[in-house]
Amino acid sequence: MASSFREQWQRRLYRWMRSRIKPANQVKLNQKIIYILPSSSGLVFITAIALVFIAAINYAVSLAFGLAFLMVSLFLLAIFYSWNNLNRLTLSGLPTPAVFCGEQIPFNVMVSREPGRAHETLELQFHEFPTGKQTSASGQQSHSSFINLIDADRDQVRVFALARRRGYYPAPLLRVSTTFPLGLARAWSVVDLNMHCLVYPKPVPFQMEEFTSGSGGNDDSTISREGTEDFYGIREYVPGDPLRQVAWKNLAKGQGMQVKEFVDYVDSRIWLDWDMFYGFSTEERLSRLCYCVLQLAKRNAPYGLKLPGIEIAPGSGLDHRDRLLRALALFGEAEDAR
Repeated sequence: MASSFREQWQRRLYRWMRSRIKPANQVKLNQKIIYILPSSSGLVFITAIALVFIAAINYAVSLAFGLAFLMVSLFLLAIFYSWNNLNRLTLSGLPTPAVFCGEQIPFNVMVSREPGRAHETLELQFHEFPTGKQTSASGQQSHSSFINLIDADRDQVRVFALARRRGYYPAPLLRVSTTFPLGLARAWSVVDLNMHCLVYPKPVPFQMEEFTSGSGGNDDSTISREGTEDFYGIREYVPGDPLRQVAWKNLAKGQGMQVKEFVDYVDSRIWLDWDMFYGFSTEERLSRLCYCVLQLAKRNAPYGLKLPGIEIAPGSGLDHRDRLLRALALFGEAEDAR
């Protein structure tokens, strides 16, 4: 019961924060969006201050009063310096490379400072709370990334988040925090840098023997020498050849027993079709098609893709591969859903 209540409260809090924090490509931290509270060590320190102060009152020890006031001063200084360690810090979102579903997304964040200022022990992490199509129902904290701005005016840091679904995946809310210098207070700010990542379907391996018979050359077609459609030429008769292919006119002219050869032109281009995986769900089909694209991209044979309402002509190369992967990632979603 308590766990369920906590999850509901976290979900509502996350939605509330999403609604209040406006997306921006660049955010400069200031006193309006920086928050500060005692850390766990700070709470212990406050308790120690209270005990020293109570002992000073009970025993009327001047030295104990001085120690209590000194501890209070240290705590207030820790609050100020922790807050100042974030103040006037600038965060900017950078482009993020595409990944596959289930992988960690390396969102790139540029952290910069004003001249003459230093920022130490900065911790950046995403607060992920799955909603909608996402499978988990509990909030998760991503791995933290740390950065210092002492000598350089700016630096780039990667903050990781789990790619939970395909398509344009928006970055969760980014929290930047610090406990510098004494660890007694934690200052933090939560921002939305309007970052997105293109997430491809998760490739599912399977046997692909039916795709291995295509030509590896650059031609769009190959010749089947034992065809029946197009005339190819004339050769000498070999016992066992069908009589219907004998060139009787040549025989009548005294040119000997000859037979006509016919060929069929076979398309060597490979088509990846949505109906190849009949009976599978949408995501299962996309995952298998994604695996096909990755495997065929390693060959020189051209390949194309047919999805409901989408047809991409056969081609090859990295650009063609990325185009097909993009089509699989955005299938069923708006192209500009970012």
